[in-house]
Amino acid sequence: MRGWTHYISGLAMTTFFPSLVGDLASANLLPLVAGVYAYLPDFIDFKLKRFFWRRDVTVDPAPQDPHAKVSPRRIKVRELKPEERWRFYYIEGTVEGVIHHGGDELVFLLRDETGVIKVKARGEDYRRLVRAVGEVKAGAKLRIPGYLELDENGEPYWNAADAPHPQYIAEAIARAIDRAYETGKMVTVKVFNIRMKGDVYRRFLIQYDSENKTIRVLMGPLVSTGGLPIENTDTPSYRRIGEAKTKYSFRKVYPRPTIIDAFNGPEIGFIKVKRGNEEVLEEVFIPWHRGFTHSFTAGFILALPLYLLLRAIGYANAFDLAIASMLGYWMHVIEDQLGFMGSELLPPLTKRRVPGLMLGPRIYGAMNFATAWLMIALIIWNINRFAQRVIPLPDPLLLLAIALPSIVLYAAGIADRLIYGKTLRRVKEEKEAEERLEEEREEIGGY
Repeated sequence: MRGWTHYISGLAMTTFFPSLVGDLASANLLPLVAGVYAYLPDFIDFKLKRFFWRRDVTVDPAPQDPHAKVSPRRIKVRELKPEERWRFYYIEGTVEGVIHHGGDELVFLLRDETGVIKVKARGEDYRRLVRAVGEVKAGAKLRIPGYLELDENGEPYWNAADAPHPQYIAEAIARAIDRAYETGKMVTVKVFNIRMKGDVYRRFLIQYDSENKTIRVLMGPLVSTGGLPIENTDTPSYRRIGEAKTKYSFRKVYPRPTIIDAFNGPEIGFIKVKRGNEEVLEEVFIPWHRGFTHSFTAGFILALPLYLLLRAIGYANAFDLAIASMLGYWMHVIEDQLGFMGSELLPPLTKRRVPGLMLGPRIYGAMNFATAWLMIALIIWNINRFAQRVIPLPDPLLLLAIALPSIVLYAAGIADRLIYGKTLRRVKEEKEAEERLEEEREEIGGY
């Protein structure tokens, strides 16, 4: 849920206390503290906790230029080492000679001040290069974006491209999963996004195939800051998908793939847990978020010092405001539980996140609006009850009338959740049937 939705929820809780409504009516703004408390879980996580969390693995598929703050960054030939394979950079130098040109393929040698490397461009990458630089001939000075690759003999060359190869990301995630299993400790992976010139971003998806112990990464199109795809910016099919196998079993708690595009990339944690008689790795999306701070326990604990502070300053309704603030904090936890990530809820009884209800997985904005509308409805309902009855309707009927839009939207969210789950099951069944068919073909010689 959005921050302002949480804040409104805290204000709604104050209106359940006539004493606090009276204070607000007399221009005493102290009850607004309940709104602050309702936002507090996210403030602690995003403004404090995230900066103290340890990142064990950094996955940066397209390092940024330190001055322009966009990708790609220049890399010199002598800096091209195996660990830089598939990462997106640009090289700059002079063409020493053309080795091959024809059939939608161009191969030439490029020299910079540190060495020489073979450059290859094929298919759509070849056509883009020709459109960008024109004729490639000896002596021409060129800037070529792309990544380091190895040929069938293990010899390095520069692959002209407009994005990193997703294999880099897939292998880094697979290694992190294996490391977490072998060490028994949580391994947190920081995945950076790919920001390009013009304030656009290269979208990529990380998919977890638990049954086949496979990490798949799909390199997608360029998108705007709002996430809208830009036409004709898809990567060629030969460098669109990366796959890497893990040694150990893993489980993705949330059914959606991880999508990375605009703004900063996420942290993903991997931790070994015991499920029955089997030990598996579980993904913890943004591990520093939705932990103890997003629990009923934390709301209760943090309400205690607030009560003492309010008593110390002589506020007459200290107990009521402390309870309203705790309820606002709890509303934040409940509202977040409507999504897919869930929260820790009640530590120490619950030691991990309790998965969310995932209402409206494809209409998240509507769920946010439904919650905000419900909180506003509660504010109107309570003020009408405690202050002055402007609306002459029985209380239950009034609440039903003004909360009806939220009820309808929540019902739509439940329906969307059921449809989404059905779609996921169908896709899974189709994939299993396809794999069985492929196995049968292999058994009879590929016929």
